Amino acid sequence: MFRPLWIEIKLGNLRKNLSLVRRYVGESVKILATVKQNAYGHGLIRIAKELDNLGVNFFGVGSLEEAIALREAGIKKPILVLTALLPSTIKLLIKYRVRPTVVDLAFARRLDKEAKRLAKKVDIHIKVDTGMGRLGVWWEDAKKFICKVCNLKNLYVEGLFTHFSSADTDYSFTTFQIKSFNTLIKECAKEGIFFKYLHSANSIALIKYKSSHFNLVRPGLILYGINPYSKMNIELAPLLSLKSKVIFLKKVDRGRSISYGRTYITKRPTTIATVGCGYADGYPFVLSNRGKVIIKGEFFNIVGRVCMDHFMIEVGSNEKIKIRDTVTLIGKEKNAYLKAEDLARWANTIPYEIVSRLSLSIPRIYK
Repeated sequence: MFRPLWIEIKLGNLRKNLSLVRRYVGESVKILATVKQNAYGHGLIRIAKELDNLGVNFFGVGSLEEAIALREAGIKKPILVLTALLPSTIKLLIKYRVRPTVVDLAFARRLDKEAKRLAKKVDIHIKVDTGMGRLGVWWEDAKKFICKVCNLKNLYVEGLFTHFSSADTDYSFTTFQIKSFNTLIKECAKEGIFFKYLHSANSIALIKYKSSHFNLVRPGLILYGINPYSKMNIELAPLLSLKSKVIFLKKVDRGRSISYGRTYITKRPTTIATVGCGYADGYPFVLSNRGKVIIKGEFFNIVGRVCMDHFMIEVGSNEKIKIRDTVTLIGKEKNAYLKAEDLARWANTIPYEIVSRLSLSIPRIYK
């Protein structure tokens, strides 16, 4: 760690957040922990191992690469790839016992053919589109699709699932999606088709819509202690802190320009501190002249544009600030607190983006 930039992860808070999820869904509902995109920036392997020890039932990943990494790290529990896979992945997903999301009949047939050749039976989950408009078969057409897939002898349709588009903003449409999914389940039952797992609830839905729980839920952001919905009043314990150091201090006169584009001009004689973090590390460029950081329990404003490897803050006449002082970009220091949700609000984005875009090259320290 020569560059002064690192992420601290409090693993104890993962237990607290998982316990909260369990209180909401009850003992009869299984938990699929969503660890896609490097566990939302928290570190895939370490987080998955901790969740495995805490007794989650399933893992959801965003790629076959992540699934293979979990298998090679010793994770034996079921893993579902939550996206559509290309036919070129079929041999590997069978080899590593990974459940694919099936949304295409041609893929299902090729998977069945390869499973037959290897004398295997492959567990799959079918995704139904009830209004997201992304992956999956439209729910009105899904029964016919499901029947065709169920006729493939070397595949076991273990699960059926859907995804909500507006659980945070549109109650009526979300209830429509739940109702549509329920209608499909009943139609399949009439055909003698039943599923071991039915799932639809992401972090927001498992809190707001009890009818979306079915028998498996898919918490993601909530596990990491980040509130996915600002109007949802729940007690979460954030895992992630992002920290850097003051690497340079410069006294400047009134009227000096700071950073690219001269977007900030000093209004008085002051001191500018340079911090060792930039947009190449995943820190949002849009926080130029907008974001804040914490040093020694005090807030300081970012001034000028965020650069590739640095950004600047104005510390004024504060003589306590020294080179090598720790700068908290996300996290708590004394009584000052910056959450991923705060950065998301300033950047006019969502907290998912703030944490998942943090560079994989930043060292993660687990506590």
